[in-house]
Amino acid sequence: MKNTKLQLIKEYINLKIMLTSIGFMLGIIILNVIVNPRTLMYIDSITLLAVPLAFLGLAELIVLVTGEVDMSVGAGLTLANVVSVYAYLYHGIGDYRFILLHLIIGLAVGIVNGIIVGLLRVNSFLGTLATSSIWSGLALVILNKPEGPIPNWYYRLFMDGLWGIPMVIIGLLASLLIWLYFRFNKISLHFYASGSNPYSAFIAGINVNLIKFIAFTLNGLFVGLAALFMTGIIASGDPKIGIPYTLTAILAAIIGGARFTGGVGDGVATICAAIGLTFMRNLIFSLGVPFYQQDLVYSAVVLGLLAVVMYLRGGR
Repeated sequence: MKNTKLQLIKEYINLKIMLTSIGFMLGIIILNVIVNPRTLMYIDSITLLAVPLAFLGLAELIVLVTGEVDMSVGAGLTLANVVSVYAYLYHGIGDYRFILLHLIIGLAVGIVNGIIVGLLRVNSFLGTLATSSIWSGLALVILNKPEGPIPNWYYRLFMDGLWGIPMVIIGLLASLLIWLYFRFNKISLHFYASGSNPYSAFIAGINVNLIKFIAFTLNGLFVGLAALFMTGIIASGDPKIGIPYTLTAILAAIIGGARFTGGVGDGVATICAAIGLTFMRNLIFSLGVPFYQQDLVYSAVVLGLLAVVMYLRGGR
């Protein structure tokens, strides 16, 4: 019985990848505290900023394990954020539908990408790069500048928490539980098999193209959840908020064990990587990098980390 449990753990959880990701996260947090000890005073606020990236990292991971990639997660987040805030500001939709709109737009984005990649068999990099431009363009048409506010009850959620539970805890727990539910469901094996060896998966009776469509649909759900938290954090609609997130989300998934060739990747490690990358941005701020240079420096660091991780894994 004990050996069976250990075998199941090894099958579903890559401890080496997980420990590496946790080490990365803790290392960056410790560096933050060394550079600026006051980081401990607002560690919860910084971690809250990691929640949208955690969901976007999972969005990337779930398509990367099938051997595909999504270049539109940042733009999809932006569109869901902008549409929902616009609906509240100009149409008075500020009840539970405000939350549903984020999820609906996210799912719609995922379904469109799924049709393009999974059913029409368009290259995922080119297809989602094109839809990224479409989502970004639509967001700018809807709101050409940041606008607010958001419904007061939703704003208060992020100030006071839900039933006294901070939203950072709810967000991280939600991302973790959703991933674990997916990973320990037998269908996840179809996702990994489709990315690891599509031909063998097809021979085994798995509809690989359908699996990729489902992967992008779930990807859209994660994008919608990321937008939900982003809206609560910035308390407005911003047509450019998602621009820097796509590459960072891909890096979070790659640090979490994913490869562009598919078949591997761990969600828990991806969440830890997202937290570490968020604290990386705070570290750049703490080091005194001028505000107008922070995006440049952070993007360079992200690109450098991606190159290093890819090199260490043999470029796959």
